[in-house]
Amino acid sequence: MNAFSAHWFDGVTSRMHAVTVSRDGGAVHVSGDGVERKEAQSALRITPRLGRTPRTIVFPDGARVLVADHALLDDWFPSEDRVQRLVARLEHHAHVVAASIVICVAASIVTFVWGVPFLADRIAAQIPPSVEAKLGEGVLGQLDGLFGFEPSELDEQRQADLTARFRRIADTLPDGAGHRLVFRHADSVGANALALPGGTIVVTDELVALLADDREFDAVIAHELGHQHHRHALRQTLRSSFVAVVAAFFAGDVSAASTVVIGVPTFLLQSHYSRGFEDDADRFAFATLAQRGESPAWFAEAMRKLDAQADAADDDISYLSSHPISADRIAAAEAAGVEFLAAHPDKAKEVPGYDPCSEEAACLEEEVCDDCEELCDEEPIDAETGLCAEEFEE
Repeated sequence: MNAFSAHWFDGVTSRMHAVTVSRDGGAVHVSGDGVERKEAQSALRITPRLGRTPRTIVFPDGARVLVADHALLDDWFPSEDRVQRLVARLEHHAHVVAASIVICVAASIVTFVWGVPFLADRIAAQIPPSVEAKLGEGVLGQLDGLFGFEPSELDEQRQADLTARFRRIADTLPDGAGHRLVFRHADSVGANALALPGGTIVVTDELVALLADDREFDAVIAHELGHQHHRHALRQTLRSSFVAVVAAFFAGDVSAASTVVIGVPTFLLQSHYSRGFEDDADRFAFATLAQRGESPAWFAEAMRKLDAQADAADDDISYLSSHPISADRIAAAEAAGVEFLAAHPDKAKEVPGYDPCSEEAACLEEEVCDDCEELCDEEPIDAETGLCAEEFEE
């Protein structure tokens, strides 16, 4: 038999016609349901074989014949493409199909675990600093307009003092001149610090109130400057929005790119940095603090306070939303503090937890403690010097 049943579409309407397709010499003849069409076989094109899915014979004017896979098609339209012939044969082998599925899954995992971060980081490296700074300004505007950030309620002198501390840290960095510190009051967010793309670091009044010692403030700032130095906010946002970024890159779709910008504030407040990014920022903070003559243990001290506040507040939006605390990170800060103290024994009195009362028995009279009395062997405390009487005599 040199014919088979098929469905005809005229390319103008969506109506389907039941037809019979046959071949007469070098021409293909289509007839039935009000259709009578004859066309030279050389003018026709057939879609490649894909398993047992229906194939389409395409006519020059756009008309089409949809036909279930039929043995005659290979005789009428022998494939000149060796690759297509090979693929068609492989598709009929179950083991090959199963292996292909495994390979596709593995390739997808490799792409998303390693490929996407690699490509996103390459894109981030090509974004000019001026463009990133503009992005940061837009993000700050969204924080103010959509997330309830308000002007700081800190007095001007306190802001000036903390800004001076910030500048003493930032100005020692190669790219520190472009960084700036801004304060915001944010009840809905609480104690928080955010490194925005482009060099801006936002610190909330609530964080300043939580950190009693300014060296804890320095430690948090050094960590955020680590995020800035490595452009973590931009890189992580591009990684999480890679599909939209690729669409914008290839299609020139500005609206797709804008969805990335809109998503930055939410990411900064509620999404976790990768563990690798956190470790990079931690190490940067430890080195920066040590260069300034401050113990990295102040970072651990700040983290404990933030951790305690987060447990008490039980809020989804907090510093720990984007900077998750772990015992390993605190332990690393403590270990860095031990190394710092070994290298700078003269700083022993400037580390967290140092108590002159218990360490030196140097207590003021109104601050007499049990440890101090024990160290003084229950001798009276000298009112003028604050030292134990026996030490005063020496």
